Amino acid sequence: MSIVHLIDTITAWADKHICQKVKLKLPAENLEANDAGYHYTLVTPAAFAVYTPTSEKLPPNVHAPIPSLCVRILAGEDHLASNDGIAELQMCFSAWDPGLHGADIFHPSKDKPGTWERWDTEEARQYFTRNGAGWRDIWNFVDVALRVVESTPIIEGYQIEPNAPIKFGPLTEQEAIPDFYPLWFAWLSFKIKYPLVRNIEDYQKFL
Repeated sequence: MSIVHLIDTITAWADKHICQKVKLKLPAENLEANDAGYHYTLVTPAAFAVYTPTSEKLPPNVHAPIPSLCVRILAGEDHLASNDGIAELQMCFSAWDPGLHGADIFHPSKDKPGTWERWDTEEARQYFTRNGAGWRDIWNFVDVALRVVESTPIIEGYQIEPNAPIKFGPLTEQEAIPDFYPLWFAWLSFKIKYPLVRNIEDYQKFL
């Protein structure tokens, strides 16, 4: 098992099966632009491996470091006696949401009873109420990831360990949840089981 291959594989899988199911607010170029008049765009979160790059180091076609999902490895162990190994992986989630924009509001449709339409007027584009409800974005993101991971026994040949719990939680510092408003962060972790393939030169003459 190659650690690099494992991380790259899980990152590509997360991009296709988790990120592509989600649309989140793209931050303003100036993160202080959290008031009325900022007409946000919804984007698909990017998927990164190991770390989240800064704006000047983004790959092509990625709008911003946030919203995003980042895959990293926390720990691993190889079992020589049973010829297998296990690695604990973590997905780190980030989102931006300073409050309620006009485009977040839906009204009953006048033309199609029983349906709803996004509020899309000049008044809506100027409407904004600052609040702390943006935490819902990050946990909706985590919910999507949970449902996908829990319903996937094998990821490109890597088996999700069924006897290990899938853990999740908010970003914490010294057991406290920091206030990064209007940025929101959470994580999810699970374990991957893989066969241990060895090529020991001293054994070759016996093969």
